[in-house]
Amino acid sequence: MTYDTSGVIAELKSRNLLPDAYETVFASGSLIRGWGNPTSDLDVHVVTHDRWTSTIDETNHVALEPNTLQYEGTFVDGRRWDVEYWTASQIEQVLSKVSQEQFADAQGTWRTLSYHEIAMLERLPYAAAADDGAWLEGTRERLAASAHRSVLIVNSLKQADSYTEDAAGQIARGDLYSAVLATKNAFNHSVDALQASLGQFGSLWPKWRARRMEILDPALLPFEAYWAVETMRSFDPDHPRKWVEETIAVCQRISMEVSV
Repeated sequence: MTYDTSGVIAELKSRNLLPDAYETVFASGSLIRGWGNPTSDLDVHVVTHDRWTSTIDETNHVALEPNTLQYEGTFVDGRRWDVEYWTASQIEQVLSKVSQEQFADAQGTWRTLSYHEIAMLERLPYAAAADDGAWLEGTRERLAASAHRSVLIVNSLKQADSYTEDAAGQIARGDLYSAVLATKNAFNHSVDALQASLGQFGSLWPKWRARRMEILDPALLPFEAYWAVETMRSFDPDHPRKWVEETIAVCQRISMEVSV
Protein backbone atom coordinates (compact mmCIF):
# COMPACT_ATOMS: atom_id res chain seq x y z
CA MET A 1 0.00 0.00 0.00
CA THR A 2 1.41 3.39 -1.02
CA TYR A 3 0.00 6.90 -0.84
CA ASP A 4 -0.46 9.52 -3.56
CA THR A 5 0.83 12.83 -2.18
CA SER A 6 -0.36 14.99 -5.08
CA GLY A 7 -3.45 16.18 -3.18
CA VAL A 8 -1.81 16.81 0.19
CA ILE A 9 -1.34 20.58 -0.21
CA ALA A 10 -4.92 21.11 -1.37
CA GLU A 11 -6.26 19.10 1.57
CA LEU A 12 -4.21 21.16 4.03
CA LYS A 13 -5.36 24.43 2.45
CA SER A 14 -9.00 23.38 2.60
CA ARG A 15 -8.65 22.81 6.34
CA ASN A 16 -6.71 26.02 7.02
CA LEU A 17 -3.67 23.98 8.02
CA LEU A 18 -1.20 25.59 5.62
CA PRO A 19 0.33 29.06 6.02
CA ASP A 20 0.27 31.48 3.10
CA ALA A 21 4.08 31.33 2.94
CA TYR A 22 5.92 28.06 3.28
CA GLU A 23 9.04 26.34 1.97
CA THR A 24 7.77 22.86 1.22
CA VAL A 25 5.38 20.09 2.17
CA PHE A 26 6.29 16.41 2.17
CA ALA A 27 5.05 13.15 3.64
CA SER A 28 6.78 10.20 5.28
CA GLY A 29 6.03 7.09 7.28
CA SER A 30 5.04 3.52 6.51
CA LEU A 31 2.51 4.51 3.83
CA ILE A 32 5.19 6.30 1.85
CA ARG A 33 7.56 3.36 2.13
CA GLY A 34 4.89 1.00 0.88
CA TRP A 35 4.69 -0.75 4.26
CA GLY A 36 1.41 0.73 5.43
CA ASN A 37 -1.95 -0.87 6.12
CA PRO A 38 -5.56 0.38 6.10
CA THR A 39 -5.19 1.90 9.60
CA SER A 40 -1.79 3.55 9.10
CA ASP A 41 -1.51 7.30 9.72
CA LEU A 42 0.03 9.62 7.15
CA ASP A 43 2.90 11.72 8.52
CA VAL A 44 2.89 15.15 6.87
CA HIS A 45 5.66 17.72 7.34
CA VAL A 46 5.32 21.41 6.59
CA VAL A 47 8.43 23.61 6.49
CA THR A 48 7.37 27.18 7.21
CA HIS A 49 8.96 30.62 7.13
CA ASP A 50 7.40 31.65 10.43
CA ARG A 51 6.46 29.56 13.43
CA TRP A 52 3.04 27.91 13.15
CA THR A 53 0.57 28.30 16.02
CA SER A 54 -1.15 24.98 16.64
CA THR A 55 -4.91 24.86 17.13
CA ILE A 56 -4.65 21.72 19.29
CA ASP A 57 -1.92 23.02 21.62
CA GLU A 58 0.26 19.97 21.00
CA THR A 59 4.03 20.46 20.96
CA ASN A 60 7.24 18.47 21.28
CA HIS A 61 10.59 19.79 22.42
CA VAL A 62 13.75 19.91 20.31
CA ALA A 63 17.26 21.20 21.00
CA LEU A 64 16.79 24.03 18.50
CA GLU A 65 15.56 27.60 18.30
CA PRO A 66 12.61 27.77 18.58
CA ASN A 67 12.72 24.77 20.89
CA THR A 68 9.30 23.30 20.11
CA LEU A 69 7.56 21.66 17.17
CA GLN A 70 3.92 22.39 16.45
CA TYR A 71 1.37 19.76 15.41
CA GLU A 72 -2.08 19.43 13.94
CA GLY A 73 -4.26 16.37 13.47
CA THR A 74 -6.97 15.81 10.88
CA PHE A 75 -8.73 13.03 8.98
CA VAL A 76 -8.83 12.76 5.20
CA ASP A 77 -11.09 10.10 3.73
CA GLY A 78 -11.13 8.30 7.06
CA ARG A 79 -7.34 8.25 7.44
CA ARG A 80 -5.61 10.20 10.18
CA TRP A 81 -3.01 12.75 9.14
CA ASP A 82 -0.43 13.85 11.69
CA VAL A 83 0.90 17.22 10.53
CA GLU A 84 4.25 18.40 11.89
CA TYR A 85 5.47 21.98 11.43
CA TRP A 86 9.15 22.89 11.22
CA THR A 87 10.55 26.32 10.54
CA ALA A 88 13.13 26.56 7.77
CA SER A 89 15.58 27.78 10.42
CA GLN A 90 15.05 24.62 12.50
CA ILE A 91 15.79 22.43 9.50
CA GLU A 92 18.97 24.41 8.83
CA GLN A 93 20.05 23.95 12.43
CA VAL A 94 19.54 20.19 12.24
CA LEU A 95 21.53 19.94 9.01
CA SER A 96 24.27 22.03 10.58
CA LYS A 97 24.49 19.62 13.52
CA VAL A 98 25.37 16.72 11.22
CA SER A 99 27.87 18.60 9.09
CA GLN A 100 31.27 17.01 8.54
CA GLU A 101 32.83 19.82 10.58
CA GLN A 102 30.60 19.22 13.59
CA PHE A 103 31.13 15.47 13.44
CA ALA A 104 34.92 15.96 13.43
CA ASP A 105 34.65 18.19 16.52
CA ALA A 106 34.95 16.32 19.82
CA GLN A 107 32.31 18.68 21.23
CA GLY A 108 30.25 18.82 18.04
CA THR A 109 26.60 19.79 18.17
CA TRP A 110 25.63 16.43 16.62
CA ARG A 111 25.74 15.17 20.20
CA THR A 112 22.72 17.34 21.04
CA LEU A 113 20.40 15.78 18.47
CA SER A 114 17.01 15.14 20.06
CA TYR A 115 14.58 12.32 19.27
CA HIS A 116 12.53 14.42 16.86
CA GLU A 117 15.60 15.79 15.11
CA ILE A 118 16.91 12.27 14.49
CA ALA A 119 13.44 11.27 13.33
CA MET A 120 13.45 14.04 10.73
CA LEU A 121 16.90 13.01 9.48
CA GLU A 122 15.82 9.38 9.19
CA ARG A 123 12.64 10.31 7.30
CA LEU A 124 14.12 12.66 4.72
CA PRO A 125 15.82 10.00 2.53
CA TYR A 126 12.52 8.25 1.72
CA ALA A 127 10.05 11.12 2.06
CA ALA A 128 7.70 11.98 -0.82
CA ALA A 129 7.27 15.60 -1.89
CA ALA A 130 3.79 17.10 -2.12
CA ASP A 131 5.10 19.97 -4.28
CA ASP A 132 7.58 20.01 -7.19
CA GLY A 133 10.18 18.24 -5.05
CA ALA A 134 12.96 20.81 -5.56
CA TRP A 135 13.40 21.54 -1.85
CA LEU A 136 13.43 17.86 -0.93
CA GLU A 137 15.92 16.98 -3.66
CA GLY A 138 18.30 19.75 -2.61
CA THR A 139 18.03 18.82 1.06
CA ARG A 140 18.73 15.17 0.31
CA GLU A 141 21.87 16.15 -1.58
CA ARG A 142 23.06 18.14 1.42
CA LEU A 143 22.20 15.27 3.75
CA ALA A 144 24.07 12.76 1.61
CA ALA A 145 27.18 14.96 1.72
CA SER A 146 26.93 15.40 5.49
CA ALA A 147 28.00 13.15 8.37
CA HIS A 148 24.40 11.99 8.89
CA ARG A 149 25.20 8.34 8.18
CA SER A 150 28.25 8.42 10.45
CA VAL A 151 26.31 10.06 13.28
CA LEU A 152 23.63 7.37 13.23
CA ILE A 153 26.21 4.57 13.06
CA VAL A 154 28.20 5.97 15.98
CA ASN A 155 25.07 6.49 18.09
CA SER A 156 23.87 2.92 17.49
CA LEU A 157 27.29 1.35 18.06
CA LYS A 158 27.69 3.29 21.28
CA GLN A 159 24.40 1.90 22.56
CA ALA A 160 25.30 -1.61 21.40
CA ASP A 161 28.68 -1.49 23.15
CA SER A 162 27.06 -0.26 26.35
CA TYR A 163 24.58 -3.14 26.42
CA THR A 164 27.32 -5.63 25.50
CA GLU A 165 29.32 -4.49 28.53
CA ASP A 166 26.21 -4.80 30.67
CA ALA A 167 25.63 -8.35 29.47
CA ALA A 168 29.23 -9.36 30.18
CA GLY A 169 29.01 -7.98 33.71
CA GLN A 170 25.67 -9.66 34.34
CA ILE A 171 27.03 -13.01 33.17
CA ALA A 172 29.95 -12.60 35.57
CA ARG A 173 27.50 -12.09 38.42
CA GLY A 174 25.31 -14.98 37.33
CA ASP A 175 22.39 -12.68 36.50
CA LEU A 176 21.50 -14.51 33.30
CA TYR A 177 17.98 -13.12 32.98
CA SER A 178 19.29 -9.57 32.84
CA ALA A 179 22.11 -10.67 30.52
CA VAL A 180 19.58 -12.02 28.02
CA LEU A 181 17.65 -8.73 27.97
CA ALA A 182 20.82 -6.66 27.67
CA THR A 183 22.00 -8.86 24.81
CA LYS A 184 18.72 -8.43 22.94
CA ASN A 185 19.17 -4.65 23.18
CA ALA A 186 22.81 -4.90 22.10
CA PHE A 187 21.82 -6.93 19.06
CA ASN A 188 19.09 -4.51 18.02
CA HIS A 189 21.42 -1.50 18.20
CA SER A 190 24.11 -3.43 16.31
CA VAL A 191 21.67 -4.20 13.52
CA ASP A 192 20.62 -0.54 13.40
CA ALA A 193 24.27 0.43 12.95
CA LEU A 194 24.69 -2.12 10.17
CA GLN A 195 21.56 -0.87 8.42
CA ALA A 196 22.64 2.76 8.69
CA SER A 197 26.03 1.89 7.20
CA LEU A 198 24.18 0.53 4.17
CA GLY A 199 21.83 3.50 3.79
CA GLN A 200 18.72 2.17 5.52
CA PHE A 201 17.79 4.52 8.35
CA GLY A 202 15.11 3.95 10.94
CA SER A 203 16.58 3.22 14.37
CA LEU A 204 13.64 4.99 16.03
CA TRP A 205 11.18 2.57 14.44
CA PRO A 206 12.25 -0.96 15.52
CA LYS A 207 8.98 -2.45 14.24
CA TRP A 208 10.38 -2.07 10.71
CA ARG A 209 13.83 -3.49 11.48
CA ALA A 210 13.06 -6.84 9.83
CA ARG A 211 11.68 -5.15 6.71
CA ARG A 212 14.87 -3.14 6.37
CA MET A 213 17.03 -6.24 6.83
CA GLU A 214 14.96 -8.09 4.24
CA ILE A 215 15.70 -5.30 1.75
CA LEU A 216 19.42 -5.27 2.53
CA ASP A 217 20.16 -8.96 3.16
CA PRO A 218 23.76 -7.91 3.98
CA ALA A 219 26.68 -10.30 3.58
CA LEU A 220 27.86 -9.48 7.11
CA LEU A 221 24.54 -10.68 8.56
CA PRO A 222 22.22 -12.25 5.96
CA PHE A 223 18.51 -11.93 6.62
CA GLU A 224 18.06 -15.57 7.65
CA ALA A 225 20.91 -15.30 10.16
CA TYR A 226 19.48 -12.03 11.46
CA TRP A 227 16.00 -13.49 11.79
CA ALA A 228 17.30 -16.54 13.65
CA VAL A 229 18.80 -14.27 16.31
CA GLU A 230 15.87 -11.85 16.32
CA THR A 231 13.45 -14.69 17.02
CA MET A 232 15.91 -16.36 19.46
CA ARG A 233 15.62 -19.58 17.49
CA SER A 234 18.55 -21.29 19.22
CA PHE A 235 17.72 -20.02 22.71
CA ASP A 236 17.54 -22.68 25.41
CA PRO A 237 15.84 -21.28 28.52
CA ASP A 238 17.68 -23.85 30.65
CA HIS A 239 21.06 -22.75 29.28
CA PRO A 240 20.71 -19.04 28.34
CA ARG A 241 24.42 -18.28 28.61
CA LYS A 242 25.22 -20.01 25.32
CA TRP A 243 22.76 -17.82 23.38
CA VAL A 244 24.04 -14.69 25.12
CA GLU A 245 27.66 -15.44 24.26
CA GLU A 246 26.86 -16.35 20.64
CA THR A 247 24.80 -13.20 20.14
CA ILE A 248 27.39 -10.95 21.76
CA ALA A 249 29.92 -12.40 19.30
CA VAL A 250 27.65 -11.32 16.43
CA CYS A 251 27.41 -7.81 17.89
CA GLN A 252 31.18 -7.58 18.25
CA ARG A 253 31.72 -8.71 14.67
CA ILE A 254 29.37 -6.02 13.41
CA SER A 255 31.08 -3.41 15.58
CA MET A 256 34.50 -4.34 14.16
CA GLU A 257 33.47 -4.49 10.52
CA VAL A 258 30.97 -1.65 10.11
CA SER A 259 32.69 1.40 8.65
CA VAL A 260 31.90 4.82 10.10
